[in-house]
Amino acid sequence: MNSDHIQTSWQEADSPLGDTISSTLSADSPPAWLQAATPTARAELLLGLIKAAAPKAEALFRTLPLGEQTEVVLCAPLDRRLDLLLLPEDHTSLVQSLPELELHRTVLCAGKWESQEIVEVATENQINFMLDHDCWRGESLDGRKFTDWLQLFLECDESQIFRILTAINADLLALALKKHVKFEKDFMIQDTYYLDPDWVKGANPVVQMFLDRLYALDPNLWIRLLGWVRMHSKGTIEADAIEGRESRLRGLGIPSPSLAITVYYPVEFDVKGMLDGWRKSWTVPAPAAPPPADATPVVRPGGRDYLFLQRVIHHLVDKAQPDEHLASRWEAELVEVANKVMVADQVDLGDVKKQREVVDKVRRWISLGLEILALGDVDQGAERLHTLNLEHFFRLGSMLYDALGSTVVELSKFEQNTGGRLSGSDLGVAYLALSEAEPMIPQAGRTGIARHLGTLADYRQAWELVWELEILARPARAKTAAPPAPAAPSPTTPPAS
Repeated sequence: MNSDHIQTSWQEADSPLGDTISSTLSADSPPAWLQAATPTARAELLLGLIKAAAPKAEALFRTLPLGEQTEVVLCAPLDRRLDLLLLPEDHTSLVQSLPELELHRTVLCAGKWESQEIVEVATENQINFMLDHDCWRGESLDGRKFTDWLQLFLECDESQIFRILTAINADLLALALKKHVKFEKDFMIQDTYYLDPDWVKGANPVVQMFLDRLYALDPNLWIRLLGWVRMHSKGTIEADAIEGRESRLRGLGIPSPSLAITVYYPVEFDVKGMLDGWRKSWTVPAPAAPPPADATPVVRPGGRDYLFLQRVIHHLVDKAQPDEHLASRWEAELVEVANKVMVADQVDLGDVKKQREVVDKVRRWISLGLEILALGDVDQGAERLHTLNLEHFFRLGSMLYDALGSTVVELSKFEQNTGGRLSGSDLGVAYLALSEAEPMIPQAGRTGIARHLGTLADYRQAWELVWELEILARPARAKTAAPPAPAAPSPTTPPAS
């Protein structure tokens, strides 16, 4: 955080942050400006005070109502939230006031074990949100991750263990036990099922510790849970667990994996025909002369009009055409597409960096699909934006990237067979950029820097680079082709002696 930002945030104090902390330390009562300060400004002060005088920081924090304490925590940097959450001696109410997603992000950033003090006072919904997002890979339970969480719960404060263990969704717990518990003996008498702790063994020490602890805390619950696990098939229990998780996620606006994957389904558009037309009109460029030493680097287009989608929206705003209903519809559709992509790509909702990358990808792919359909015309783009769902444009963008990626894969196969012919050529930088997980192109004027495709011009440039690479590969392919079979001897050729 730079000093200009600090000075701006602390206009109420009319002093830099350091002077503010000093004056606060010497004051006998909370400074008057604390009540008027923004949550971000309060977070800055309190985080600075924690290092200098934690008791003073705690005393100031206690003067704020719970709602304002929550705002301060949410305005603090993600990697410093834990310091504020642990500031009150009794932080239960503060932790439980956080939205489930924000607590999950905080724990993910700080680490589960480092966050044990706040995890052990989390609510049932907060606990299950973290388990639902951290212990699944698609529709498969990650047993190792669930075991890590179980160990963390078992090492919480004794007064909290039973509350936490019984807060875990029964369908998830049953599935985990079905995979990690072995029944060595059991029997039934007159429709009554009998189990004994000595007959049930955990697959690892953590599961065994859980079984022992649960039996000691509530034998009846132990019998009901293990009886359910023993009597039902893995398929039934797994189906119940998946359905339960999907139901909880739907309540948060997050789609199931089977629904999320449809965001990558193709739409009706002749990508091959478009590319064939481009290829026919394309000619091999002449070798470019090296730029002079004092040439000004070409900067990537930026600002509000870089993406076609932004240009169309600003065009509508300038013409005062979009109404509140349309704006709300586009916002909801963008969130829906982003949520589908995050689930389909198995991105943890607590990973803020990955979330931002997904949102950026969604915006670029939607914009590219829209620009293709509108042929680069903003008026046509506005019309398409009114009549089609944003997911339609994203799915078209996905088709465009799939076509490009598949061709690059074929080039990569050639590259492996020739020991680096393409990467060692003059087009090596372009080849490496195109070979990224999401194909990129070199940044003009910046050696070794690649950038994502954001416009139709970017996408066409990527294909022109591919075609140049294919020409470069063509002679080598001819040389490595299988030699023709020897011609049969003519009738006049005398037989070999």
